[in-house]
Amino acid sequence: MAGFSKFYEEYEQPLYRFLLALSRDGHIAEELTQETFYQAFLHIDRFEGRCSVFAWLCQIGKNAYFKECRRKKREVSVQDVPEGTAPSGGDPADTLAEREQAERLRWHLAHLPPPYRDVFTLRVYGTLNFHEISQLYGKTENWARVTYYRAKEKLLDALEQEDGL
Repeated sequence: MAGFSKFYEEYEQPLYRFLLALSRDGHIAEELTQETFYQAFLHIDRFEGRCSVFAWLCQIGKNAYFKECRRKKREVSVQDVPEGTAPSGGDPADTLAEREQAERLRWHLAHLPPPYRDVFTLRVYGTLNFHEISQLYGKTENWARVTYYRAKEKLLDALEQEDGL
């Protein structure tokens, strides 16, 4: 059990930050962090070592988050702008415009097909590298790069089409 405590201490904060970026709610992120470690503890025998432990935990946490979203029947929400990037002391109209743009991006990201949404989320918010993402999916690193690139293109196209309407 001492080994699990060390494991928990090492990965708790990075996992919490990933889940906070995903859920945008500190309370939910904390609950999901605990659920993720509980599931990891129960199923540690399923960890094959094909990816990093952090990537494995992120996958468990992401799945727990989407399960929770389905349970609550609410729209999946993914943070679009990392904290601390909002303009400081800027014009309120600019801040409002940025928030509206952020909501549009979140909506389009939530409606991407699963491999694109998941790879984009893991890369941007989970800060996983392409190698770790490829290991999670049992694919090549090139597949992860192409999927991420296509997800970005799909998001940009969706935003441009929306602006053109």
